[in-house]
Amino acid sequence: MLAILLITLLTGLVLLVLSLQKRFHRLQGLGRGLLITYLTLVVLLGGAEAYFRCCYAESDGLPTLASQNWLARYWHTNAAGYRDVDWTPADLTGRTTVLSIGDSFTAGWGIADPADRFSNVLAQKLGETFAVLNLGKPGASLIESTLSLADAPVATPDLVVLQYYLNDIETAALSIGLDPNLDPSKGIPAWVNESHLANFVYWRLVSRFQPEREGTQTYWGWLYSMYDNAAVWEIHRQQIDTFIEAVRAKNAQLIVVIFPNMLDPFTSVPYVDRVAQAFEAQGYDQNHILKLFDAAAAMPLEQRIVSYRDAHASVPFNRLVGELLYEKIINLP
Repeated sequence: MLAILLITLLTGLVLLVLSLQKRFHRLQGLGRGLLITYLTLVVLLGGAEAYFRCCYAESDGLPTLASQNWLARYWHTNAAGYRDVDWTPADLTGRTTVLSIGDSFTAGWGIADPADRFSNVLAQKLGETFAVLNLGKPGASLIESTLSLADAPVATPDLVVLQYYLNDIETAALSIGLDPNLDPSKGIPAWVNESHLANFVYWRLVSRFQPEREGTQTYWGWLYSMYDNAAVWEIHRQQIDTFIEAVRAKNAQLIVVIFPNMLDPFTSVPYVDRVAQAFEAQGYDQNHILKLFDAAAAMPLEQRIVSYRDAHASVPFNRLVGELLYEKIINLP
C-alpha cells in the first residue's frame, strides 16, 4: 500500500509541475488536462477504496478482505471462544440443557444475527425451560467436537445435538497423508491484500474465470472418494464411535443432524446415508438422526445458501433445520 501511495503522489506531483510551468505551453495544457483526469480518478478510486475498506462486508469461502470485515462486524465470541453468550450456573439451574456441537454451520458462518442460527431457532421454540448452548467452531472436525463436548460448561447435558458436515472426513484422510491440496490462498499476489478495492476486483475475476461451483465440485469429488476409501472410512468410523462414547459417558441423549453438499444435495445422498448408518450401528434409530438432503433439494439454491460465494446454510434453511430439530426433540422416546 505504501508503494501505491508513493507512486500516486509522485504522479500527481509531476502533473502539477507540468501544469504550472510556463516555458512549454503545449506541455502546460497537456499537464492541466491530465491533472484534472488524474484528480478525478484519484477521488473515484479513493472513494471506492474507502467504501470497500470501511463499509463493505461479505462472508465467503475465500480469504478475502471483505470476509475479514464481515468477521470484525458480526463475529463476537464468549470467554470460551464460542459465538454464544457466557452461560453461568444460575442460567442453567433447573433447565433442560442442550449442547449444539459442530463446525461453521453450527457457529453460523454467513449468518449476521446469531438469533437466526438453527440452534437459536430451536431454543426459541423449546422455550425458557430449555437452555441451548452453541459450541460450534469453524473448521471443527469430529475430533474437535469431541473435545468441545469434554470441555463443555455443562458436565452432564441432557441432550447433545451433533451437526455433521461431509467434510468432517478430511481429518481422517489427512491422518494417512491424503491431502486435497486445494488452498485458495496459494499464489495470491502480494498487492491483492494491500488494497480492499483490488482485493474485491481480484476475487471477483477469479470467481468469474474459475467459478466456485467448479472448484467446489472438484473438492467434493475428492471428499466422496475419501468415503469410498476403506482405510479412510475405517479411521473416520472410529472417530464417530469415539464421539458416541463421549456422549454416552455423560449419560446424554444424542441427535445427529447431517448436512449434505449444499450446492448439489443429491450427489451426496450415498455418503449422508453412510454416516447415518454408522450411528445406526451404534443403536441410534431415525428418531435420533436428521438427514437434510431432501430439505436442501426442496429449497432453491439461492434460498438455501448464504450466497454464490458462501455455500453455508442461509437464514431460511437454518430456520427450517431448527424447526425439524424441534420436532425430533419433542418426539424423543
